[in-house]
Amino acid sequence: MKKTKVILIEDEEFTRTTIRTALTQQGLDIVFDTDRVSAAIEFAKRNEIDAAVIDYNLGNGPTGIDAANALRKNDPELGIVLLTAFLNPLQLESKMAKLPRGSKYLIKHSVSEIGVLVREIEAAISAKK
Repeated sequence: MKKTKVILIEDEEFTRTTIRTALTQQGLDIVFDTDRVSAAIEFAKRNEIDAAVIDYNLGNGPTGIDAANALRKNDPELGIVLLTAFLNPLQLESKMAKLPRGSKYLIKHSVSEIGVLVREIEAAISAKK
């Protein structure tokens, strides 16, 4: 059975390590994790991936939505899950770019167990097929 290949973009190292470990334990293949949007985009251009899990707030520089749009431009079939501490990322800024069609977002504090994130990853992948 083919494992789902996922990249993870999260600027907080502890959170990134925790998510990577939890998703790996659930049978997903975390093929790349980083805190830099540019590194994720370059990796995605050279490798086959099924989904991206992206933090909205990546510190200075591009946002998670910027990353999502760049990744989707490169791969129209990519499943995207945006993680946010905000109730609705579309309400953050009036001039903010929109999430790519079919993307999912999760409010971090509402994820009570890793299965919630796994199901959203699967739904994001299915939404693009």
